[in-house]
This record gives sequence, structure tokens and C-alpha cells, in this order.
Amino acid sequence: MKAWQLKRRVNSLSKQLADPIKTETKIDFNSLSEPEKQLFDRVQEIVDKYAPASPPQDVIDKNADLWNKSLEIFCRRTTELFVDVVPASFCCDELGKWYFKLYFYNFWLDWMESMKELREMPKEKHEALLLERGEMGLLDVVFRVPRSLPETSKENKTTRCHEQ
Repeated sequence: MKAWQLKRRVNSLSKQLADPIKTETKIDFNSLSEPEKQLFDRVQEIVDKYAPASPPQDVIDKNADLWNKSLEIFCRRTTELFVDVVPASFCCDELGKWYFKLYFYNFWLDWMESMKELREMPKEKHEALLLERGEMGLLDVVFRVPRSLPETSKENKTTRCHEQ
């Protein structure tokens, strides 16, 4: 194959990949344990009872433990899949896998801490922050957050490192 033919073929493939067909990722119901299946079946029964509308708020409140547990299972399964697949796809050895898990774990804890702060934030402050971020155009972009730590955290990190 000549260089110009190869280039044309690569460009053709690139165009095909640039417009992928939308697909859904699903967790196989059969991969769930029996108690997990029973939980999801119970939640589905409640949803079906009120279909095509959503269950009323009082029903959701009454069954909050079911909703939360099913969401926890879903999140745990998708996170486990992500943490298993990404390093296996991109990393060559155990050290690379360890770094991935280290950074992912720290991302997860930082994100959970941020979500806790947002949930505890007064509604007015939350809305003002959302408006401010929108006006700054930050809701439409992502960027790398610097890795610097506050002074108190640096001290704690140093202390922990010496203890190990």
C-alpha cells in the first residue's frame, strides 16, 4: 500500500470513529447476587406501580433505603469495572496499576468531600456559587487543578509519611 493510500484509509477510519453510534452500557442483571437481584426487583416493582409517572415523593421517602442501597450497588459495580478495566487497558505492569488506583482513590475521596460540602452548603450560597461559575463560563469547561495542598495538609502528609 502506498503512503497516500494509507493516509486516505486512516483518514476514512478517523471520520468513522469521530461519529460513533450511541450505545448504552448495561450491567448484566445475572451478574448480581441473589440479594442484589431481590433489591433491584423490589425497586422496579415500586417504579412499575406508578409508571409512566414517577413514584410520589412520599413513596420515595418511605423507600429511601431501597433507592440508596440500589444506587450504592450500581455505583460500586461501575466503579469496580472502571478500576479493573482502565489499568488493564493502559498500564503495563503492577506499578502502573498501583498508580492508577492511588490517583483514582484520591480523586474519589476529594470528590466525595466536595459533594459533602455542597450538600451542607446553604441553598442561597449554593445558588450564588452556581450562578458565579456559570457567569465565569466554568460550567462548560474542565481544567487541571493544581496539586498544591494547604499548609496544614502538607504538615499532615509529612507526618504520615514519616510514620510509615
